[in-house]
Amino acid sequence: MIALLRTGLDAQVTVPMVLAALRAHAPDVPGDEVERLAAVLTPYLASVPDALDQIFATARDPRCTRAVTFAAGTVLAYLFDEEDLLPEARLGLLGLLDDAYLVHTFADELSRTYPFAGPSAEAAGVSGGAAASHVVARLLPEGVADALLRTGRSTLQVAQALFPSGPVDGAALDLPEPNLRVQEAATSLEGLGSG
Repeated sequence: MIALLRTGLDAQVTVPMVLAALRAHAPDVPGDEVERLAAVLTPYLASVPDALDQIFATARDPRCTRAVTFAAGTVLAYLFDEEDLLPEARLGLLGLLDDAYLVHTFADELSRTYPFAGPSAEAAGVSGGAAASHVVARLLPEGVADALLRTGRSTLQVAQALFPSGPVDGAALDLPEPNLRVQEAATSLEGLGSG
């Protein structure tokens, strides 16, 4: 899947194409400024597969449990949603900015939360890092970057609450069996009637 995404982005995300998309949305911005912006955005957008590789490497680390996998699934659902905050059908290449921002900032959050797992952003080949994310945050419509950043963080926090930590230093954790509340559920049936 990542290889197909990489192939598609390599073919579609080029400096001239990003430059044309930016100029279409901001014809009054001086050309040299738009060119510099396109030079920052192009590798940022094109390195989404590298950030996904970083996310998946962290998810495969047994110390991270299913929490990372669960949260990564949510990020992927957004990435492939055609009707997200900036739909590609309306905005073309610039519609990828929200997706790229969420993927990159989520990968950064994983690196901070699980520094022992997966490669660093630089080792994973992720282009631009925090500086490029800052530029994209300034480019996105007001409030969108904050919302996406909070979404990635809160999704990871919820996932960590749902799934306990994995093995530590190779030793399996002795996790208790889930305590299903059968008596409470059975008691709650009394008010429902027999139908």
